[in-house]
Amino acid sequence: MLDLIINLDRLEDGTPACVVGLAAARQLDAFATGIHVVAVYPPVMAMPEALALLDTEERSAQAFATQWGALCARHEVKGAWEVIRGAYVPILAKRSRLAQFIVTELPVRNPDAPIGFDNITRTLFDDASPMLLVPETWRGTGAPDRILVAWNGSGEAAGAVKAALPLLKRAGKVLVLDGERTGLPGLSPPALPLRAWLERQGVAVEWQRFDKGANVGKALLETAREIGADLLVMGAWGRSRLSELALGGATRHVLDHTHLPLLMAH
Repeated sequence: MLDLIINLDRLEDGTPACVVGLAAARQLDAFATGIHVVAVYPPVMAMPEALALLDTEERSAQAFATQWGALCARHEVKGAWEVIRGAYVPILAKRSRLAQFIVTELPVRNPDAPIGFDNITRTLFDDASPMLLVPETWRGTGAPDRILVAWNGSGEAAGAVKAALPLLKRAGKVLVLDGERTGLPGLSPPALPLRAWLERQGVAVEWQRFDKGANVGKALLETAREIGADLLVMGAWGRSRLSELALGGATRHVLDHTHLPLLMAH
């Protein structure tokens, strides 16, 4: 049985991450562990008011267990509810490592949480399992059915494809955009045989060469719109994170402008 972690910062059953996560768990017959992290920041630990707020949040989160059990029953999935108090990023990253992937909401309307510095994208960079990031504006109600794969032959892209495999097997349409560049014959490693690997896994794919120069992120999202994709699978931070934050890059553009869920691996 696969394990999914569904991270809920907001204790509401209608959040996009909750809806997509439970739909995916039902489709994959996966065990769905819902998690709420009560985030602790050391500078405020000496303030009695802050500790009181943390206590209140923790009690509210623990009380959500009954609602979570009812949600799992409604979606016909097995699940559990966990509340963990402490440093957000290392807790979520470590807890995720036995899961196929984490499902979590991606904040896209908060200018005070720039990409790369908010808790969610920091977790993605902190040796976590791959993450299915659901924009808070997403209104889809089911598991992904039309999937776009951005392939460049990197370890990050391979990790994302392997995490997405159970979804790819059940998708109605899978389009791979192949942007892998060949190196020097006899010196560089050969291209990964992704097409043959997917065929062995029973995944029927459409294949398309992809070379959009410097506007990779924009081109990926445009292609996703054109085919009506409801999931984009790709590696994250192919260059160094500081380079991406300073200069832009496909990962940052997609995270900044996405209109659809992303399954990313670092």
